Amino acid sequence: MELRQNLPLNSTILTWCLFVAPIVYHFWNGQSKKRERSSTNKKITGIIRPPFPQVIRDMLRKCRLAYMSTVDSENESSHLSLMRFTYLVDDDDGEVVILTTRKDTKKFRMLTKQKGIALLVHDFGGEGEGLYSITMNGECNIVEGEKAEKYRAAHLKHNPDYPQFIVGKDIAVLCIIITTASICNIDDKVEKWSSSRGFESQDSTLS
Repeated sequence: MELRQNLPLNSTILTWCLFVAPIVYHFWNGQSKKRERSSTNKKITGIIRPPFPQVIRDMLRKCRLAYMSTVDSENESSHLSLMRFTYLVDDDDGEVVILTTRKDTKKFRMLTKQKGIALLVHDFGGEGEGLYSITMNGECNIVEGEKAEKYRAAHLKHNPDYPQFIVGKDIAVLCIIITTASICNIDDKVEKWSSSRGFESQDSTLS
């Protein structure tokens, strides 16, 4: 009599184990993988930033080389590097500057300790050429996972002759979020721009 009373309960448990449990497991496993992919491809910053002024966009599209300054906090100094870069407009991160660097370099070690950097780009060449020199300050983020490979591929496409500086397991991908810029033209007129306030001068001709 006691055995017959337990049969419905045992049958319910067996049914749950055979049919419901696998469904719950696959759902949970799928959600876990989705969260993992999401964390890999998460936005670098959730802050909505205004677009760059046209003069900065034009310069970043025109140039491929920049001087990057990083802070050497241990020696109370700075470190300057000549870098190839790529300007991108990303769906998640907006307007960004992409660079790559070997992980065994001084600048990479410093970037693991602090994110602040400065970038200098200019279009001055021969006599009479060029219009602007732009110094930009921002935050450098070391990117990993699928997003890093997406940025690496775009950087290589923009600099196809320099894979030795871009491709490799020991080469890190850097994403720069520009926060301020100082724009100096050929006549030594300087205008200041920031992502939070725009141009300091309301009548700027560069916006």
